[in-house]
Amino acid sequence: MSAFVPYIAVADPTLAPPAADLLGPTAVRGFVLVLATAVVLGGLYGWILLRRNRQLARLRRGAERFAAGELARKLPLEGPSDLVRLAEALNRMAAQLDERLRHLASQRNEMMAALSSMSEGVVAVDLEENILSLNPAAVQLLGLDPLNAIGRGIVEMIRNPALQDLTHQALQTEQTVQAEITLRAPVRSAEAAVEAPRQLLVQGTALRDAWGKRIGALLVALDVTRLRQLETVRRDFVANVSHEIKTPVAAIRGAAETLQDLAGCQNDDAQRFLRMIVRQSERLNALVEDLLNLARLEQDSQQRRVVLKPDLLAPVIEAALEACQMRAQARHIDLHVQCPTDLSAPINSGLIEQALANLLDNAIKYSPEGARVEVTAAVVGQEVVLAVQDTGPGIEPEHLTRLFERFYRVDKARSRALGGTGLGLAIVKHVAQAHGGRVSVDSAPGMGSTFRIHLPRVGAEAAAGPA
Repeated sequence: MSAFVPYIAVADPTLAPPAADLLGPTAVRGFVLVLATAVVLGGLYGWILLRRNRQLARLRRGAERFAAGELARKLPLEGPSDLVRLAEALNRMAAQLDERLRHLASQRNEMMAALSSMSEGVVAVDLEENILSLNPAAVQLLGLDPLNAIGRGIVEMIRNPALQDLTHQALQTEQTVQAEITLRAPVRSAEAAVEAPRQLLVQGTALRDAWGKRIGALLVALDVTRLRQLETVRRDFVANVSHEIKTPVAAIRGAAETLQDLAGCQNDDAQRFLRMIVRQSERLNALVEDLLNLARLEQDSQQRRVVLKPDLLAPVIEAALEACQMRAQARHIDLHVQCPTDLSAPINSGLIEQALANLLDNAIKYSPEGARVEVTAAVVGQEVVLAVQDTGPGIEPEHLTRLFERFYRVDKARSRALGGTGLGLAIVKHVAQAHGGRVSVDSAPGMGSTFRIHLPRVGAEAAAGPA
């Protein structure tokens, strides 16, 4: 058996590089070059980052200035191209924003100037009935302190139930609401501030933002105190003059009738003149009576003395027909009524009878002989409608809107020949308004006319407002 001899590898010194080659000048120079390049590149990258961060900081500060409203200062256009484009976009945005803000400020100034120059008071309230804004006229009309009023409730600042109800209605409905209120507000003068009653015509409508969302209500108040005072003076003057005229008219008529009966006045010319005096005195007396009726209606409505109570309409219509029956028979006109026997409404029966008699009298006058006049009463929605329809010549459309004015005549010569005073339809309108209702008319040439009185079916007040 042979003996095992271990093998030991011995490195050949001739194959290993010399130590001088591993740490020689060439290797050191390469290492230093790589290290220097890395330092330069790192410094360059750091400088770029620092510059970019500074540019971003300038952009951030510029954006903060824009947000604060400093839109005139532009951002510098320097640095990398992407940051330059960003700065250009921010500058354009600032310019556009500045233009829009100037436009909005101009519009706001124009609106404030218009509101400040208005004689009508304008008050804006939010959904909680807190005052948002008001113009100087509202401050004067409503007696408000502008510094304390903004942000406070209108109920707190103006203690007037009618105005509070109107504000509530304006916030709840889509329609424009209107009411005339009496407000005792302080009137400031050079001497002192005194309280005096004011008549204000107030309109309320919905207040919306730019997107159409309801944000409150807008109240517009117009001072009609002077107008109501002038109306009162005019009404009192007409009533007083009409009352004073009644006595001489009655005396003239009585004297003319007496002369007609005297045996010594049988001359034809004298009798003709006496008949003329009697006829014109009767017409003048009818005119005076109508003027007094109108003045009485206006005064009672203004002072809320028109008492309304639920009553059947059929007996009232029959009474009006009886008053006109003789005139209808003289012209062979048939009066026909359609009215449910149980139909009722809150009315003043005397005033409704008078209004229907006026409409019937006109229908009889203007219908041809032998014609038919229809009187109907029916419920239409929340109203009771009384209608008088004739078969007369009809009325041109341009006259319809003025028919209910005092002394307005479509055919003046014919109206006077038929003995009208020109006040019958005005009385009808005031009677309807005294009931809280309205009047309407439908007519066409050659087709006859239909006049209507619209009365509230329920919920009428015990007295109506101003006619």
